[in-house]
Formats: sequence, C-alpha cells, structure tokens
Amino acid sequence: MRCIHIFATVLLLVSGSHAAMAQETDTWQCNFCTYASGWFGSLTLGAGWASEAPTRFVDYRGINNSGLFPSLGGALAYRNGRGHWLEFEAHDLGTERRMLKARGGLEGKYQLRIAYREIAKLRGFNSSTPFTGPGSPTLTLPANWVNASQTSGFTALNSALSPLALQTVRKNFSTGLDLKLPGAWSLKADYRHFQKDGTRPFAAGVLTLNSSHVPAPVNFNNDRVDLAASWSADHKHLRIGFTSSVFNNQNAAITIQNPFAPLGSTHFLRSALEPDSEFRQLTLSGAFRPADGIKISGSASRGSIRQDGALLPYSINPDFENIPLPREQLAQKIDSDSLRLASRLSARLGPRLDLTASIRIDERDNRTPVDLYTPVITDLAIRPETPNRPYSFERKHYRAELAWRVPGSLRLRAGLGRREHQRSLQSVRKTEDDSLWFEAGFNGWSSAQLRLRLENTNRDASPYLSVNDPGLQENPLMRKFNLAAMDRRRAIFELDIAPALPLSASLSWHVSDNDYEASLLGLQYSRDESFNFDLAYNPTKDWSIYGFASLEDIDSRIAGAGISAWRANTADQFTTLGAGFAGQISETLELDLELVSAESKGNIRTTGGNKEAPFPSIRTRLRNARIRATYAHGDHWNWILSAEQESYSSSDWQVDGLGTDGIPAILAFGQDSPDYHVTVLRIEALYRF
Repeated sequence: MRCIHIFATVLLLVSGSHAAMAQETDTWQCNFCTYASGWFGSLTLGAGWASEAPTRFVDYRGINNSGLFPSLGGALAYRNGRGHWLEFEAHDLGTERRMLKARGGLEGKYQLRIAYREIAKLRGFNSSTPFTGPGSPTLTLPANWVNASQTSGFTALNSALSPLALQTVRKNFSTGLDLKLPGAWSLKADYRHFQKDGTRPFAAGVLTLNSSHVPAPVNFNNDRVDLAASWSADHKHLRIGFTSSVFNNQNAAITIQNPFAPLGSTHFLRSALEPDSEFRQLTLSGAFRPADGIKISGSASRGSIRQDGALLPYSINPDFENIPLPREQLAQKIDSDSLRLASRLSARLGPRLDLTASIRIDERDNRTPVDLYTPVITDLAIRPETPNRPYSFERKHYRAELAWRVPGSLRLRAGLGRREHQRSLQSVRKTEDDSLWFEAGFNGWSSAQLRLRLENTNRDASPYLSVNDPGLQENPLMRKFNLAAMDRRRAIFELDIAPALPLSASLSWHVSDNDYEASLLGLQYSRDESFNFDLAYNPTKDWSIYGFASLEDIDSRIAGAGISAWRANTADQFTTLGAGFAGQISETLELDLELVSAESKGNIRTTGGNKEAPFPSIRTRLRNARIRATYAHGDHWNWILSAEQESYSSSDWQVDGLGTDGIPAILAFGQDSPDYHVTVLRIEALYRF
C-alpha cells in the first residue's frame, strides 16, 4: 500500500504542474461518446487446488506446491471529466508468477507507470546431488565422501544424496514516464531493475576423463535506463534515444570439490561465471515523405560494451599458482555501430507498381587488448602461450522488392537480397548470401484467398582456415554449418477459405531444403516441412467452435570422423491437435472448453563407426483439457469454476534409468524424463463495482 500511496502522490503533483495544459482540453465535448467516470473496477477472490506439482507442469505457472493455494487478483480504475485517469491491476497474487502494475496520467499530456512482475523457472525432474551448499559459489562434499576414479566406487553416494530443486526466480521492477510537451515534442523515460536468483545446472571436470553436474549459483541483476525525445509534424518524425544497461553478477566464480580421485592437485576445480558488464548506446532515427508516394526512414546508433572485472588466476590448482597473468583486468571494450540508410524506402513507381528497398550496416569493433595467455585446461593441463582473439565483424544487408497489382485480383511480388558478413579471427573471414524470391497472391474469389511464395538462397564462403585454439583441435575437414557454403530452397503455400458465412478455414504448407554439398564433415543436408490447418465455426455472435492441426518433420544428415568415418540421420516429428468451444450458453452462463494433444518423436540412425546399436527413440506425449464456467449472479457478481487436467509422458535414453552414477565418468543429477498426471481446480468469485 505504501508504493500505491507514493505513486498516487507523485501523480497528483504532476497533475498540478500540468493544470494549465489541461485547461486547453476542458472544453472538448463528444456528443456520442460514453465514458465511465469516478472509481470502478473488479476484485477476484478464490482458492485453487493442485493434485501434485511436477517440475515441468508448474514451470512458469507459479503453482510450486501441491494442495491448496489462494487465487487473488483485481483491477481498479478512476476517470474524471477533465481527462485524468488512474489504473491498478493485480494478477496471480497467490502464486509465484504474481504481477502488479499501476498507470495514470492526463489524456494527451503525460502518463506515469510502475510495475512489478515475478515468475519462477524450474529445471530437472527428480534431481538429486551429493554436494552441500546448492546456490552458493563453493560446493563441497560430505566429510565421509570416498573419492574414486569411477562412479561405481562412490561408496558414500547413496547416503549423501539430497533432493535438488533447480529453480530460479526472476523479479522485474519497472517504472516510466511519457510526457507530451507543447508543440511537436514528447519525452519518454523508462527504468527497469531485473533480479534473478536460484540455482542452475553446471558441469565441471578434468579434461575428458570425468565430469560432475553441480547446482551453480544464480545471483545477478541488471539495471536499464531508456531515455528518448521525439518530434513529429507534417509527415516527418525524428527521435533521439539513449540506453544504459549495467549487469552485475554477485558471484565471479564457482569452486567445486572434485568427487573423483584427483589427478595431480585437482582436489578442487574452479570456473569463472558471467562477468559484470556495462552497455551504453545512443540512437538517432527519423522518417519523412519528400513527395507523394515516397517515404524514407532511417536510423543510426553508436554503442559500447565494457568489461573491467579482475581476471581470475589461471587455475585453483596450487601446481600452477606461480604462472603470472599478462594483466590484472581484461579491459574489454566493444564498440558497435548500426546504420540503417533508407531502411524503409517506399516509392510508388506507377499506379500499380511499388518499390521498397533497404540497406542495413552493422559493425562491431572489439578493442580488447591482445596479450599472450598460458591457459590451464580444466585445472590440470597447461598449454603453450596463445593470444586471445577479440572477435569483430561487419554485416551488410541489402534488399529490394517490386510489388505489382495486376488488374483484377492478382498481386505479384519479386525481390532480391544480399547479406555480407565479414569476420576477424574466425575460420571463415567472409560469407555472402544472395536471395531471390517470387510471390503471388490471389483474392479474386469471394470466399478464398491464395498466396504462394518461392525463395532461393545461395551462400558463398571464403576459404576455411583452421584457427589455433589452446584446446582440442578440430578436424580440418569439419565445416560449421553457419559458416559453410549452402543452397537453400523454400516454398510457402497458404489458402484462406470461407465457404459459408459462419465457417472459415486456413491451410498452409511450408518447406525448406538446405544443402551443404561442400561440407565433407559436419551438417550436409536438412529439411524442415510443416503443415497447418485451422477451422472456425461461428454461427452466432455469442459462441464459436474451433479446431487446429499441425504436423512438422525435421530431417538432417551429418557426417563425422573419429577412429573411423560415420554418418548420422536424424528424423524429428511433431504432431499437435486441438479443438475448443467458447460461448454464451444462457443469459447467465458462459462456457469455455479446450482440448489439446501433442506428440513428438525423435530418431537418430548411425552408419559406419564402430557399428553401435541404433539409439532408442526419444518420445513425448501431452494431453491437456481445460474447462471454465462463468455464472453471472446479478449485476455485480460472477462465480467462476475452472478445471485443468494434464497428462504427460516421455522417454529419453540420455537420462532414463541412468541415475546419478549410471555413467562411469559422470556424476549426474539422476533426473528422469517427466511423467505425470495433474489436476488443478479453481473456484473464484469476481465482484464488479
């Protein structure tokens, strides 16, 4: 309540300072307008019950415990005849995705706003860990822990395991002001504070010999300020803005007691976490119409990112404590420029012919000092001195399109585009993507519209050069798919039909083929194909029936080489079906019903290699049913009864049945594929005033 009082006080103070401006609109009248005035709103009060709270179901729902939970919310608003207004909203106050916000101001003059949002994110399913202190920067093992070279030798593991909730809570506080100045100018200011706390999965180990999954701490915040001034008049617009963002991580590193038999002095392992950083950016944008049928818009920005945090020693291993760092701080500075020249040039070349063209240039100049570092890999293996590689790039994107409205109902579009990407200190210094597309649309039928689009993109890449990294060297024949030469073909077909007035349907088919013929190792081919169908029936304005279906297939072919050459073919299939009803059953009863079914299947088939057995299929299956009934009791009261039931089953060979020690070289969380059946009931009373 204190925040509400402060907000209302500030609002009244600003109202007083703008009394003179308000007088200009006091005499405005609308003979046909009806507006609510005074105080009005609604209050929701009730309770809910959840049969259980499995991780995947409650993720982002905020119902983190089974049993009863409160259901609280509401809205409050105020209007007067002089244009002053005030609004308060509250949602899900009884769960961990609560939201509060308030807005107010004087119509056409200013607006103040403030908001708070909170939501929880959960990971893992039936996870456990032997480490003590989850969420802290130092993770240790029980005093009776027995180290071993493999997990089968962890004799104290079962007694040391404790249930683990991998959860983060994100909290957002924001406030802002919009101010309309006399004339054509307006100002906008926004501030946001973002806080995230909890634990997340993290892995640490010694080379490729072993690894441990640990609950790493999450405790960071971000403060962002956005300021802008805008001017608009006579088909011209100008805006100048400034953004400042500061990221602060409370934990510079995580230290982990090694559960495996130490090699050398690797009793403890340490890894750096995300460093503190600062971002600043100045942006200028504008648009104008030099003549009828021509519009030009553009924007330019200049920004910089800095990281000045102290560098950690190369290793926590005492065997390497005497290796000096080349500098105490990284002193990283990245300058970024973004120029949009005629980003939306629109010109009417004739009565039926239009041209749009755009140019975009993005440049990032990484000015981090280059020094020689002596890396220690996983606190055990020292590597020769190697320089750091501050990565810079320049991106250019050109695009032009002609649109022709053929006499009748045919619309044709044709265009071309080009993307140039130059990089420094990367395997491929330059790639060029050239695209051509053609589109035809027809709406000559009274009950149907048709759209067809064909597109081809070809990427050329400069010679592939191996980059010397201190870690394991990659095969010189390997090609990263985002840097490799590619040929892509896409097609889109869309049809909207309404054979009868209350009935409408839409049908779409999308397909994309990607060939990487020059890649001897790596991704060589992929295909993404989807089919969607939607149907709606609205016989009256009071109720409707709808249904939808979606099918998607994603296939790929990958080539690799280890001791011997191998190939892998992946095939992923997704199927989603749904139907629903929404309508006014009677003058006092409203009903909403929705049923959803979703399934996925993933297969990986390998050939060559050591002739391993095929991987089992990865499967998921979801069934969700929701119903909501609203009964109006008089002019002020509504009774709301809702129910949701969800069943979910899945299988994933990567985690199922392995437990915490199922892989000899990995101490895992022991999580399983989600499998649950949940029912959630709510009863609420809504009062309007």
